[in-house]
Amino acid sequence: MRPFLLTLGLIAALPFAATEASATSHDCNQLRATVATAVPGPVRSLPYYALDCGLISEIHLLTVTYQSDYGQQERRIRAVFRRVGLIR
Repeated sequence: MRPFLLTLGLIAALPFAATEASATSHDCNQLRATVATAVPGPVRSLPYYALDCGLISEIHLLTVTYQSDYGQQERRIRAVFRRVGLIR
């Protein structure tokens, strides 16, 4: 009886196990469009299409974290582009 309950418990807990998140190119393009409209005006013209999903996610995090401080947000976004060599 105990092995049966253990098996039943594992089956019940399986949906709560951590799974790896995966983003499709469609999800990445949606996030890219969201970021491009959420960033401050002076950095809207940067080449967001050239960034991969990880960097777009990083910039999205910056826009959410520094929502009220546009100067800080702009500096950090430019730093991401400098780091990957897209701007000087």
